[in-house]
Amino acid sequence: MNFSDKWLGLAGGGFGFSAIAGVGVYQLNLWNMGGGPVPIRALVIGKRLGITLQAETAHAVCLLTGVNSASDFTTIGSNGLDWALAFGLKVDALAKSGSTVAGVLSKLTKFGDNWAANETAKKAVQGLMGDFTFSPTAPSFVLLPTPAAFAVGAGVYYEWQELSKVGGDLGWKYSPPVWKFENRGGNLFLRMSKIPAQDGDILNFETRVDGWGIDDVIRFIPPGYGKARTYLSGRVYGGKLYELGSTGKGKPGVNMTTSQPAGLSTSGFFGIENTKDVVKDGFMDLSVSVCKGINNIYHWSSDRYIKVHANGDGRLDACVFSTWGD
Repeated sequence: MNFSDKWLGLAGGGFGFSAIAGVGVYQLNLWNMGGGPVPIRALVIGKRLGITLQAETAHAVCLLTGVNSASDFTTIGSNGLDWALAFGLKVDALAKSGSTVAGVLSKLTKFGDNWAANETAKKAVQGLMGDFTFSPTAPSFVLLPTPAAFAVGAGVYYEWQELSKVGGDLGWKYSPPVWKFENRGGNLFLRMSKIPAQDGDILNFETRVDGWGIDDVIRFIPPGYGKARTYLSGRVYGGKLYELGSTGKGKPGVNMTTSQPAGLSTSGFFGIENTKDVVKDGFMDLSVSVCKGINNIYHWSSDRYIKVHANGDGRLDACVFSTWGD
């Protein structure tokens, strides 16, 4: 059996699972059964999934097939009727399959990050493949309830559900990040966590100055970059923001002090104007926005502002007080 196009995830406390936006939207890590250190971060969306997936134990197993890499799919959807007809399982058979697989896989998580590549997991999935009919030409997924989930009704698993890769607009809508500024060694760092993006993705962000109308955006000259631009960049690993050249090792955060402010980008009646105005030896209330690409169209914008100090050269070097928030 080819395991390189199959991915496994456990929905439940302690298994790379987290609740988002109340009920019905959940994030989990899907690990490649063929091996590899990086999971696909995905969202499971359904009408009533929150009723059964809020327990402390693994209450569902997610099996994704027909996907060789994260780039192979964005969203896979199905409705309850299609789900029931395609798999044709009675409730007791469904519970038995979920119980067997969940019990086996829950014990494997202690073997390291990619537990899904373990031979025991592969044997469990080989048994599952005989119970289900997966599309031979398109990505497919199934969410298997365990017996504990049936305590609140198995019908939830036959309702409309959708599997969506984290990183697109849907992820930013349902799973916004949290952020703060951090003083570290005389420099100011931007920290961001719970980012709905895949490991290794580049994240471009703008720094906004609180204003009466539309916020001004600071134009920076990053280290080694000759021209001013409105955005700075970092890289995402494990949902956290790191320096652009990082591989996810060391302390997370992007050093804001190393980039020289060169002015502001101001929106007015006649378009966008670039100024050379820079605050020196003073304070500003700043917020952040995450860009789609390199322009001022945003995936997400924070409504929160933090007071930041600029030194005599205009570089951002400290914050007054900062805590995690969205």
